[in-house]
Amino acid sequence: MNNDVIIVGGGVIGCSVALKLAEAGLGVTVFERGRVGCEASRAAAGMLAAQSETTVAGPFSDLCLQSRSMYRKFADHLTEASGIDVEYNDSGLLFVMFDDEDSTTQWVSSRPEAGAELERLSASTVRELEPAVAESAAGAVFVRGDHQIENRRLMDALGVAIRRAGVRVVEGVEISALTTERGRVTGVVSDGDRIAAGVVIVAGGAWSSRLIEPLGLKGSVVPARGQMIALKGQGCSINRVLHSSKVYLVPRRDGRILIGATVEYAGFEKAVTVEGVRSLLSAATELVPSLMDLQIVEMWSGLRPDTVDHLPILGPAGVEGLVIATGHFRNGILLAPVTAELLSELILTGRTPSGLAPFLNDRLQVCNESNN
Repeated sequence: MNNDVIIVGGGVIGCSVALKLAEAGLGVTVFERGRVGCEASRAAAGMLAAQSETTVAGPFSDLCLQSRSMYRKFADHLTEASGIDVEYNDSGLLFVMFDDEDSTTQWVSSRPEAGAELERLSASTVRELEPAVAESAAGAVFVRGDHQIENRRLMDALGVAIRRAGVRVVEGVEISALTTERGRVTGVVSDGDRIAAGVVIVAGGAWSSRLIEPLGLKGSVVPARGQMIALKGQGCSINRVLHSSKVYLVPRRDGRILIGATVEYAGFEKAVTVEGVRSLLSAATELVPSLMDLQIVEMWSGLRPDTVDHLPILGPAGVEGLVIATGHFRNGILLAPVTAELLSELILTGRTPSGLAPFLNDRLQVCNESNN
């Protein structure tokens, strides 16, 4: 098979880019160290929280809003391409405030471009919409545009769609290095074999640094562990995503309620800890007390790829033949459509879209120097 593009990493970013390029007619191979979609992408909650998790206007906020605006079409396309309903839910999100934390929503007044998508609600209105919310809640902000997707079904759909589009998927294979010739990346090394490609995209999530740093590139990516819990049972019902300053709750169609998520820098130790579970359950039951009557049906953790400034690394790496798509931190699911759109434009036209400029890896040289 002709490898126009090799993508290292089979998470939501790598698979979304692979689908876009394959549908444009390129020969694409995805190498995944485990199974496609089974790392951070499957461990997520699937929130499309462009506004509730990006509180400062700027290029990153703009990128998130752009991607969110693409999501309905992206979800519909995946459902059609795979036959799997990805459970797009557009019921919005409530950011619930307690008496001592009104300052957490100062971003409402600082985001005039959001317009009618942000609405302050009184405590009584909050309980009319979500009766399970604690009586101590002082009010909320209703974020109409922040939606959710069932990320596990999303990854199942992407796995089917990329194969149907002709992407070669190689699972259970470790890429040990990138090959170079005359200052250009020419492919990858796997089990001692050299596999050539016109372009290599590193989309390896928290494992990306070991491939790009040996080339002398600034782009350190570290794992940020997130622990989550799923509850299920009678006696507690919520209709939309609930967010507080400490926790978020995500209802699923199958009756589960997801609780997430911690942010811990514990290396590559993917574990569920007593403290992580305690902190999540404490914050969740403060927000919705009746959760105490439900059963814990699942607990898990994932390793999100984070960078020194918590922004993704996207675009050409400064080495010919190499493109980077990693460091999406808490927003990999949200940013999949726009990442695929911008990187496919880069590869198909040879021109770097202006939207990538704030996220190129060379900015990290400045970040690293300022921290020394």
